[in-house]
Amino acid sequence: MTWTAGQRRAHRQLGFTLLELMVVIGILALAVAIVAPALNRARLGLMARSAAYELAADLRAARAAARAANVERVLTLDLTGRRYWAEGVVGARMFPPNVKVELAVPESERIGISSGRVRFFPDGSASGAKVVLDDGRSAASVSVDWLNGDVRIELRP
Repeated sequence: MTWTAGQRRAHRQLGFTLLELMVVIGILALAVAIVAPALNRARLGLMARSAAYELAADLRAARAAARAANVERVLTLDLTGRRYWAEGVVGARMFPPNVKVELAVPESERIGISSGRVRFFPDGSASGAKVVLDDGRSAASVSVDWLNGDVRIELRP
């Protein structure tokens, strides 16, 4: 097969030089170095929100179990151990390590300095509570209405 001068030139230009490949890899490495920390900060901002949604779902499950079985159900929050549970409904769950947790319950539901419980009654009412979760970048509060046992989440930037 005979090649013309134009075909030889076109045939030689089909690839990339090592220098071009190294420049592209350097640009990609720089982009990853800039984007990775930003993604980590965004993930940290979501920890309080995701923990609040999980806690709210478990509180709602305890309320539903109380109504379905026609018996009182209790969700216990232990801030020292950074966990909560509802016997027979929700197994022990841990709060994320970087999330600050504050608990406000009626004095009759305090178990100690840093523990308390939320009672759900068969009629749907509850003892009431407010749990604030803060990861430093965002905060969320989970409230339980004492009158109707409604569980609500309020997100704050």
